[in-house]
Amino acid sequence: MGILVAVTALALLQAPAASPPAAPPVEETTRTVDFRVTGEKGAPVEGLTADEVVVMENGTARSVLRVQRDTRPLTVAILVDTSAPQASNLRLNIVKAVGEFVRKLPEGARYSLWATGDRPLELVEVTDNRGRAMPALSKVFPSGGNVLLDALMEVSEKLKEREGERALMVVVTGVGIGFTSHNRNAVVDEVRRRKVPVMAVQFDERGSDAQGESEVTRFDYDYVLGSLTKGGVYERPLSSMGVDTALDKVAAALAGSYRATYATPESGKVDKLDVQVARPGVKVQVGGDTR
Repeated sequence: MGILVAVTALALLQAPAASPPAAPPVEETTRTVDFRVTGEKGAPVEGLTADEVVVMENGTARSVLRVQRDTRPLTVAILVDTSAPQASNLRLNIVKAVGEFVRKLPEGARYSLWATGDRPLELVEVTDNRGRAMPALSKVFPSGGNVLLDALMEVSEKLKEREGERALMVVVTGVGIGFTSHNRNAVVDEVRRRKVPVMAVQFDERGSDAQGESEVTRFDYDYVLGSLTKGGVYERPLSSMGVDTALDKVAAALAGSYRATYATPESGKVDKLDVQVARPGVKVQVGGDTR
């Protein structure tokens, strides 16, 4: 009896442990994120492949299936500081720089042109006529303070929810007297919620006759534009004389627009999305569209 018990116990010890039940396979879906990438000195980035791109979704790296040029219809809203203190800068440097920038937009792109002096004013409604920008901006009579923050709110509302299209805002502004109906945090939060990307050229000039009380401070300009352009193009030339070169970098970023399709097991909301590119010296800005 003792021998039988011992043999039975030994058999139990030598028997292979039962395998745990297999976990059900994780179902994956695909999503696509648009992004813009520029190389060193603002040069366009060509020939980007899936092997060079990493998509970080909620802090986790996802498998990138393909990367391709973003050829969807593009609408660019250009917001220009036409406040009274910037009258000389507008006439001498900004009008021509903006006109040349419009001519360098990607083929097939449309644009609108907005003045941000005194009140947000649409100078040119959405069009593909590249020749309208410079004459329209030349006719503006600079007045009042800069209402850039209000313009960001108004224009982003017009640009949001364009199914199958892409839209963004390009800002050209000084740092002079400004007025607003919204606080800086609300502007950043709302523009982000509407998923309208922003690129900016902020030249370091208050302009002439920049006297009196201002609701918008230099810190407000820095905070709002720095937050909304995070990871992308935010040029800050010392004067309006550098606006043309800065806008060339914005044009290069628009030329470097891509879409990355990746696999993910998540079906819920994407709280944080980042795109990294394995090339030295590049800057990446994630766009507003994630599907």
